[in-house]
Amino acid sequence: MKRMLLVGLFALICLAQIFAGGVSEPAKATGGEATAAKALDPNAIDPWIAEKRKAEKPFITSQVRFKGIGGEIPVYDDQLVLTNAEVAKLRAGKFKAAYVDNNTAGEYSLAIIGGARETLKYLGIEMIAETSANFDAGKQKNDVESVLAMKPDLVIGYPVDPTTGAEVFRPVVDAGLTLVIVSNRPHGYTPGKEYVAVSTNNPYDNGWNTAQMMLDAVPADGEIGLILYQDEYFVLNVMDQAVKDCIKQFRPKLTVRTEGYVDWNTAGEKATALMQRYPKIQAMYTTWFDPAMVVASDLKAIERRDVKIYTFGMNTPALLDLLDAKGNIKGLTTDLTWNVGMNTAILAAYGLLKKQAPEMVVVPNAPVTPENLREIWSIAYTNVPLPKEVDDVLKKLGK
Repeated sequence: MKRMLLVGLFALICLAQIFAGGVSEPAKATGGEATAAKALDPNAIDPWIAEKRKAEKPFITSQVRFKGIGGEIPVYDDQLVLTNAEVAKLRAGKFKAAYVDNNTAGEYSLAIIGGARETLKYLGIEMIAETSANFDAGKQKNDVESVLAMKPDLVIGYPVDPTTGAEVFRPVVDAGLTLVIVSNRPHGYTPGKEYVAVSTNNPYDNGWNTAQMMLDAVPADGEIGLILYQDEYFVLNVMDQAVKDCIKQFRPKLTVRTEGYVDWNTAGEKATALMQRYPKIQAMYTTWFDPAMVVASDLKAIERRDVKIYTFGMNTPALLDLLDAKGNIKGLTTDLTWNVGMNTAILAAYGLLKKQAPEMVVVPNAPVTPENLREIWSIAYTNVPLPKEVDDVLKKLGK
């Protein structure tokens, strides 16, 4: 009897310790249980966002080397995160968003929108409108009026240009809505006041890394041509300046010929005119893939397949030319485009939460080669399938 009483007393003590949290050596949690426990930590970084940030870490290699139009100090997006508690609060808010774009054509634009769309959905924010102005400021003004009638809580805006953007997005500001800008900050707007922040790529690295590819392919006594954008478009202007800076630093004695364009459809005419004046040009840079492909086409027409072209950005025609041994495109770089969209959504979340945001957030840049094309596409254009034509050529090349 005494022994039974002692056993019962011991059992009661153990139960009391369990309920009081006093067991000295609890069983170790399994991997799944540990992950669940971490995810429930309200102050921990949301695991989905943490995973997305992990993919871009290998490409963050240098300090950001440019400033925004108004002197904004850009930072990489690796620290732009949300906690589990903040995500839960956003989901409970049932917020609505509208995306007012300057253009939605092509894989590049689709990747940015896809990043924003998927991230907003994850945060429980409904995308109630997506518009495309086709680079027409008048249409974009009408688009803003249309989406405001739908009563969104936030607007992501990609202005056609900084000058018209100030007027176009003023109704959003006057309505007191959360506004996040992609790339083109409207003149006179201040971060934290009219809008939360700017989400963009790193245009300086885009241009700098493209220029380095070109310089690596040109001899010390070589001659190159620069077909530069000559209107106001912030990221394009910064990219072109970075190319000139890179050449000045590493090849100050290189012979450089320049031409400018505003309408990218005329870039080929500018390039061929430059070639006629300076036929010894061995390589050319132009700002992004659209004018680059016009240049490539016109150079082929005058039998100058020997001139190497270097540019920024991925689309199907540029990649097919890159993969063609007889193509003019010999070097491309890309930003992590999907992440630009992801960042706009997270910055919008910062605005809704009244959380202090960086003035400008950028994504890193990566070189594109036939060897790494599949990997880079999957990271940069996450939501856009690799075009079948590109996939077929890669398979033929054994890649």
